[in-house]
Parts: sequence; structure tokens; C-alpha cells
Amino acid sequence: MEFFKTAVDGLEVSRVGLGTWAMGGAGWGGIVDAPAVECVRAALDMGVTLVDTAPAYGAGHSEEIVGEALSAAGYRNKCVLATKCGLSWDAQGNVYRDGRPETLRKELEASLKRLKTDHIDIYQVHWPDAKVPIAETAGVMGEFLKEGKIRAIGVSNYTNEMLDEWRKTAPLHTIQPSFNILEDKLFENQIPYAKENGITVLGYSALCRGMLHGKYTIDTKFNEGDMRAQDDPKYQGQNFLNHLAAIDELKAYAEKLGKNVAQISVRWVLERGVSCALLGARRPDQLDFILGCVDWSLTAEQCDEMEAIVKKHIPVQVGKDFLAPPLREE
Repeated sequence: MEFFKTAVDGLEVSRVGLGTWAMGGAGWGGIVDAPAVECVRAALDMGVTLVDTAPAYGAGHSEEIVGEALSAAGYRNKCVLATKCGLSWDAQGNVYRDGRPETLRKELEASLKRLKTDHIDIYQVHWPDAKVPIAETAGVMGEFLKEGKIRAIGVSNYTNEMLDEWRKTAPLHTIQPSFNILEDKLFENQIPYAKENGITVLGYSALCRGMLHGKYTIDTKFNEGDMRAQDDPKYQGQNFLNHLAAIDELKAYAEKLGKNVAQISVRWVLERGVSCALLGARRPDQLDFILGCVDWSLTAEQCDEMEAIVKKHIPVQVGKDFLAPPLREE
């Protein structure tokens, strides 16, 4: 396993991290609790140290699974635990943004309880809330840091302009943008910004919500309630065919390197400047490819060749991010 040192003293993180969104069940076609608990432990046993979760993943359910996994002897000490705040949900489970300081403080206490821990290593605001000044949200996060309840402050899905505003009020140790080879990034390329300002980049959706495992075909059927079949434009019509064509050519490219398409796709993310690529899983067998992602390199030329393959098949698309939760109505 490869590791890197963050800007926080003593906080070293594996370059591949476990994302636990699917463990919450909502949007992923159902819940699989026992395998998910074992998946967290299996990832830590193989040397993955970062486990990333959030209250919004299944209305707290993902955090409960992670908390159960880490309650076994020795596992909390192996783990750099990252979770999030800033999203709430109504009685029907509909998620919305809420960055009010009083909400974040309640969220922190609830997360600590679900995760069965006395501190969170990396605490991140999940999405910006346009109804709350950034200084207010940043201010309460700075209080959590001073109180010792968190070790590092992060944000996810923030633009560089928002990051500038945040840093006027509180430290910023990590950012978490979407980053994979298949789709446009949610915001501008933030790698240079992070490097210039000493910020660690945790890249989510490194395998494009499972597409870059290379297992899907035009005949793939998803379970009821799986957002990939219902909401994700990459899985619809000609767009899906274009993505499958790109992946087929990437598979052939990977074979020449003695790797599979998932491994070269994760490696591309790491070579392009992401410190830790987050990979979603909820069963131990879904981790088998991970060690093949680390301790080797792609050249800059090989990364360029992979990007050229994608551009040949997938037209540039600019549009609303289907994952973005709405603002609260009140």
C-alpha cells in the first residue's frame, strides 16, 4: 500500500480509501449490512486506512455500519475516519443542504454516537449551503477543531472561490471533489489550487459509480431504487453506449500493461494529483483489485493516451450535476 502525509501532524493516509455511500442503501438498490461490516474490516486489514462516510448515506445507516465495523478490537486505531456534515433529510428521506452552525453541532454529536468514537479524524462539509454565509459554517468547524472533536477540516463540492472565502475564517486541510477519467469534473481543476495551498485532495467517484470496473454491458439491469438506472445520464441511451465503448478500449489498453481497467483508472486519478482515490464497495470481494492500484506508476504519456481514448468516444458534456442536493425550502 502507498501512503502520504497530510498537513495535519501525525495524520498519514493510504492513497486508496474506502467510500461507503453504497453501504447506506439509499440510491443503491437496497441494504446489505453484514457483508458491509466485513468489507470495512477487510479494507483495513489489507492496508487501506481512510474510511469515508456521511450521515446522508442512508439517513445515518452508513455511519452505523462503519461504527459497528470499527467497534471490533483494534480497528478504530487502524482507521483514519472521515465523515461529513451539512446535509439534512426530511421524514421521506429527501436530502437537502443545511450549513447552519446549530445544525452542524447537532450533526457532529449524532455522528460521534453512530460511529462509536470520541473524535473524527477528517470532518467535511458535504455540500455548500448558499443560504448560510461561508464564514458562519467555517467558524463552527473551527470551533470543533479547537475542542478536539475533529483533527482536520475538509469540504466537498466547493469551488476555488468558495475555498478562498472559507480560508479567511478557518483552516482547510482537505477538499473532496469528484474525479475520474470518464466524466467532466464537478468544478474547475482544483489540483493546482490544493498544491499551492497545502491542501490534501480526496477524490470521490474514482470509478465513476462502478462503471470503471468494466463489468457493465448494454444488458445490465440494476435493482429497484438504484440511481444509476433512474437518474444518472451516463446510463441512458446513446450516452451509455458511448461510455461502454470507451471502457472497452480502456480494457484493451489495460491488458497491455498487465492490469485491469479499474486498476489503470484508479492509477490515472493518483497520477493526476489526487492524494487519495475513494473507491466504493459494500462486500469484501469487491476489494480484490485494490492492491493492484498501488506501488506502480503510469507515465504522463500513458495518462494522456488514456484521456485520448475517452475523448474519442464521449463528447464533452456540460450540465447540471444530478447528484447535487437542493437547498432547504424554509
